[in-house]
Amino acid sequence: MKIAVMGAGAVGAYYGGALARQGADVVLIARGEHAEAMRERGLRVESYWGDYVVHPAVALTPDEAGVADVVLHCVKLYSNSDAIPEMHPLVGDGTVILTVQNGITGGEALAQQFGWERVLEGATYIETSIRGPGRVVQTGSAARIEFGEREGSISERVEKLRDVLSVPGIQVEVSSDIRASLWSKLVAIGALGTVVTAARASLSEVLAMEEGMNTIRTVMEEIVASGKANGIKFPNGVVDTKLEDAVSEADEFQSSLQSDFNRGGKLELDDILGAAVRLGREAGIPMPASSAMVLTLQKFKGGSPS
Repeated sequence: MKIAVMGAGAVGAYYGGALARQGADVVLIARGEHAEAMRERGLRVESYWGDYVVHPAVALTPDEAGVADVVLHCVKLYSNSDAIPEMHPLVGDGTVILTVQNGITGGEALAQQFGWERVLEGATYIETSIRGPGRVVQTGSAARIEFGEREGSISERVEKLRDVLSVPGIQVEVSSDIRASLWSKLVAIGALGTVVTAARASLSEVLAMEEGMNTIRTVMEEIVASGKANGIKFPNGVVDTKLEDAVSEADEFQSSLQSDFNRGGKLELDDILGAAVRLGREAGIPMPASSAMVLTLQKFKGGSPS
């Protein structure tokens, strides 16, 4: 299979590199110095599963990459409106597009353009960053992709994609309720990432503040209420579980939203916590704490000097 990685930044390049290491036919779609470095010197990956250099094909545009059997969609959510219409050269009759973006809106955005028959929703759980052009560093023992059909069936294309992705350095899980999986992840990243960014503080610092834990819990509970009003069946005790995880991992916690904010980049605000607020309000659910968090960061979502 030919695998195209749309948006080969930290996450996309890591997964593309892990697949290329096992001999897969991979093309990374990237830009700027990162793309040029990978073309000239290959992609260097430093990870829990070892350090290595691979030399996958690198394209600057989908047109240059050509039709793929699998498209791993890894661009930032705020780039979907520009990136998705440009993806048609990647998509043939049998192409499967798997989104592993944050949030709950990526699959629908892709399906509006290409149809659900070509789209699978997924989530990734990984800590990885670009430490210079052509160099990706992954930390921790998790590099997991969870995905599935929207209606929960284990289809032939899901089974095939599970086999393709099941290589050393990628942990694969098929979800029987991918919408619940995406919303459950949103409970954590929507609350934690937005609160620490709004507070201009680390998670450990926020948890040590007088109202830190209560604020995080309240935002999590509002996200759950929004999800339930939209037909999501969460695991029992999801808020307590996410809070326990947050406390135990506070010293190592990193938020992509906070990282983007600190460097003055655009923010995935509207499609993460903003999406939960929007869908909650449409269903008649009050979202005061979450709305306040979104409002606090609204003027920065287009990017600003750090």
